Order: sequence, then structure tokens, then C-alpha cells
Amino acid sequence: MKSPQFKYLILILVIFIAVYSCKKDDDGDENFDHKAQAKTDDTDLIDYLKTHYYIPAEANESFGSIDTIENGETDLYSQVETEAITYNEIEYKQYYFKVEEGIGENPSRFDSVFVKYRGFTLDSVKFDENINFNTTKGWSSLFSVIPGWKYGLPHFKSGINESSQGEPIKFTGTGKGVLFMPSGLAYANVGSSGRISANTSLLFHIELAKIKRVDNDRDGILTMNEDINKDGEVTDDDTDGDKLPNFVDNDDDGDGTLTKDEDANGDGDPTNDDTDGDGIPDYLDKDNS
Repeated sequence: MKSPQFKYLILILVIFIAVYSCKKDDDGDENFDHKAQAKTDDTDLIDYLKTHYYIPAEANESFGSIDTIENGETDLYSQVETEAITYNEIEYKQYYFKVEEGIGENPSRFDSVFVKYRGFTLDSVKFDENINFNTTKGWSSLFSVIPGWKYGLPHFKSGINESSQGEPIKFTGTGKGVLFMPSGLAYANVGSSGRISANTSLLFHIELAKIKRVDNDRDGILTMNEDINKDGEVTDDDTDGDKLPNFVDNDDDGDGTLTKDEDANGDGDPTNDDTDGDGIPDYLDKDNS
């Protein structure tokens, strides 16, 4: 049987490989002008949104559809919301259309989500889909997906599982909509396994059913709460300077006491324990006496 320490090290390795691989893929050709491509993509996305409209799903369909405006239909551009995103020091704009916001909770960028989806290029080529909540493929870690998902899914809320034992999984009140993302938040200038060409902007129909809050290092603090500097990322927060970000470090302040054991008041939450009253929680304070 593998030791808990071994399992913990494997967890760290897997997370860092996923994060590093995503960054490496996004870099592609180091001489490529990502800034110029972001502007081109935004022009293309705006043109698409101004010339297309949304057709709601029929009762027996997983998703609605999008078609070219021909008879004065309401364009998508007047209905989408916009998010300005800085990724790898490049400014992008991502657009999202809410069919239904959902009634549950919003995921953070560091959670896992149970989601249906169908992906298209802007010229209507379908390249991927998962339209069945009964498969394990429905779960995705927002750590390991393309950036457009990582930033887009948190705009929607989960639903309620109303499944009965022995029956197909059924959710109500799910978050439904469409994400429109520039290539720099998708597969950038490297493409993807022959399915998607380089510098291709994409759209995804999504239905968010369920979220799973993640505690990567199992230290009692959810990963989404390990963003100490509040910059929206957790990979650059390293309180004890040991080269392990807090979200994969089970002793965040490096004082020899595991973070999960710095719960002085015994409420299961180390973030609200400040023994010496200096305003720094014990789990981030080497000198808390």
C-alpha cells in the first residue's frame, strides 16, 4: 500500500505537470505575435456575434443552435456579456451568452465541474462534445482545461440533482449558455491534435450541473482560498518561500506544523485562528505564540 506522503507527492506532480503543460502549449512559437492575434480574434468574434442569432433548444435537445441573421433576428452581440482577461500578459476579450444562469453556486477557477458541452469553430465545424451526464467524461478540473473554460464557467451556476436511484442522472436549474473565446484562450497558435487549427477562435455550448470544491493539498483550506495576494491565481502564492505554492503545500508557513493542525479553536477552519492576535492566521505565521 502506498503511503499518504507518496500519494501527496504524486498529487503535487500531477498538478504541476498540468499547469506547466498548459503554459508550454500556450507559448508555442516564442516569436509569434499573440497581441496582434488577440486583436484579430476580437474583430472576428465581434463580426460573428453581430451577424448571428441564438435559437433556443427544443424540448428533446441538449443545446440550442446559432445561425446567420437573415430576417432581422436579434443579434448575439447585443445580448452577450464581455469579460476582459489578462492571460500570459496578453489582453483578451471573452464573450458569454447566458441562456439560464443556474440556481446553485458559481465554481471558482480552481474547482471541478460536471458539465455537458458541445464545441464549434466559428465556421460551424463541430470538433467535440459530451452531452451525457452519465459518463465520467462529464467531470472537468478547471486547472487542466483551456483558459476560456477556466474563466468562462465561473459566470454560471450549478443546478440541483433530482435523480432517483436506478434512473438516469437528472439535474434541474442548471447554468446554460454559450462561451465565445479568442484563440489565445483556446488552443492559441499550436492547435489541438489535428482537430483544431492554430489561431482558431471557438464557441462552446455548455450546461453546468454540479461543482466540486477542491482542496488540492488536503490541508483543510479550499484551493480557491489559497490565493493570498488576491490576484486571481494560486500558483504564485508561496508564504514560506519553499518553491511550493500554498495550494500544494501542507505546511504553508514552513514552521513544522501542518496547516490542518493549526486549527486552534477546533472549528475545522485554520483560516480564522490567530493565536498571537497580530492579524496573521496561525497557518501563515511562523511565530504565532
